[in-house]
Amino acid sequence: MRAFPFPDRLESREELKRDLLYRRIPEDDREKICDMAWNRGERIAFEILKRYPGMRIQEIAGREGLKLQYVEEEKVNAALRTFGEYSVRENKMILYQGSIKKWAQANELPCEHAQELISAHEFFHYMECKRIGETSKLYTVPTLRIGRLVLASSGIRALSEIGAHGFARTYFEHSIDG
Repeated sequence: MRAFPFPDRLESREELKRDLLYRRIPEDDREKICDMAWNRGERIAFEILKRYPGMRIQEIAGREGLKLQYVEEEKVNAALRTFGEYSVRENKMILYQGSIKKWAQANELPCEHAQELISAHEFFHYMECKRIGETSKLYTVPTLRIGRLVLASSGIRALSEIGAHGFARTYFEHSIDG
């Protein structure tokens, strides 16, 4: 396979720079929290691979009770293309086939591999909501203070994405087609 189309551990750190709360994260913590999120995704991938040897992620999702919905359309919001999403309310992974096919072509990747990668990424978000807790909440930053008193804090959304990248990449590289 040519260059892998999902970010690796170092490339995934760019996700953090795009987070709205990036400037509130102390510089000394940035690399550590990215590695923490990546390692979590990697660890969960190995646990899933061990629990479901030789199975595709869609089969695993079914065994876990997650519904799958394949939508033939491309989904583009503003300038961002959406490939898949996890609906907590419906416990459903939605995969946008038009977007996935375009992404597969652009990265010279077989559609089946692209589907597996996107599914793995979304499956991690399912695991966060149903089994392991949100990766974004493992590190918080103050969002409202009065003097030294912190009235509100928030997790870092990008950490969930970094964890999902770590999961998808690890799962794919060690699965049946990887």
